[in-house]
Amino acid sequence: MLILIFSLIAGVLGHAHPAEHPDSTDSAKAFIESLDDEQMAQAVYSFEDSKRLHWMYLPGARAGLPLRDMNKDQRKRANDLLATMLSEHGMRDLEGIYAMELALREQSRRRGHEDPTRDPDQYELAIFGTPGEPIWAWHYEGHHLSLNFTHINEEVCVTPLFIGVAPFELPEGPLQGTRVLGDESDLAFKFMQSLDDEQRKQAILSDRTPHDILTMPGRENRLNKPEGLKLGTLNMNQKMMAMAILESYARILQGPVAQIELDRITQHGLDNLHFAWMGKLTPDQSHYFRLQGPSFILEYDCVGGDPEHVHMVWHDPERNMGADPLKRHHERHHPPSSENEDTPSRNP
Repeated sequence: MLILIFSLIAGVLGHAHPAEHPDSTDSAKAFIESLDDEQMAQAVYSFEDSKRLHWMYLPGARAGLPLRDMNKDQRKRANDLLATMLSEHGMRDLEGIYAMELALREQSRRRGHEDPTRDPDQYELAIFGTPGEPIWAWHYEGHHLSLNFTHINEEVCVTPLFIGVAPFELPEGPLQGTRVLGDESDLAFKFMQSLDDEQRKQAILSDRTPHDILTMPGRENRLNKPEGLKLGTLNMNQKMMAMAILESYARILQGPVAQIELDRITQHGLDNLHFAWMGKLTPDQSHYFRLQGPSFILEYDCVGGDPEHVHMVWHDPERNMGADPLKRHHERHHPPSSENEDTPSRNP
């Protein structure tokens, strides 16, 4: 039955070898080649720059070249780079997030306040290192978005991966009705409804929700111990429901990329995953949930208790910003010198 689950996920995501999707290296090079010197200084950093390890999802400026400072061709090249890692669904999600920024700006204007932080052109692309070298990275960030990709030889690390939404559903405009995280919310409630009283009791940690995701920037390692309901106690149908939440969030990524991440999760066994819930049990009230296993944490939270304002993040503690693969790369290619080589001889 577990094989059936894995095959179903692979079918949905279009399991394929990573070489079958567009190459990030070529797209990143094409973007860099289009920049003038001033833009280059904003967009390109050394791989060792500390900004590479910084991620955030609040409004405001950060490292990188903002969309507003790109011409039409450069925007296309930036989108081409994004499309090497994001699926068609993921690219549509970006359009939904931009539209939500416009909705928030119009909401502020109707209240008589011009909010410069609500700007769909304030999303920045930053490249760290040299595309084509064994290690390099790039980020694309703005309000309610933090995409972080670290390339180490043939590997790509994709976390932290953060998406936020406000409002939860677009009330007007060409994308009216869009719910960027709507499927994840619906699937989580469906999963909760499948639980019996005892299972629900194990899953619910509190009737109150945290103000924000617990693994926010600087606190990524806060949740070291899984809590809640262990999936090993559930029937196969319930396990498939839980996996559907993960698959739904992963589909922002290109199918082959998402499949690698899901394979890492399933290799540890579904029985070892935990599901935790906080807050109320209706979508119109504040709620929080997370799935956690040996290789990942997935959190969903109604920010400040507002069901119209949602944050969701995926961490892989071993691979956030390339952590363990980078360590292995350096151990393999840059081994420490022996004591004899490091220490001058004391003999005359």
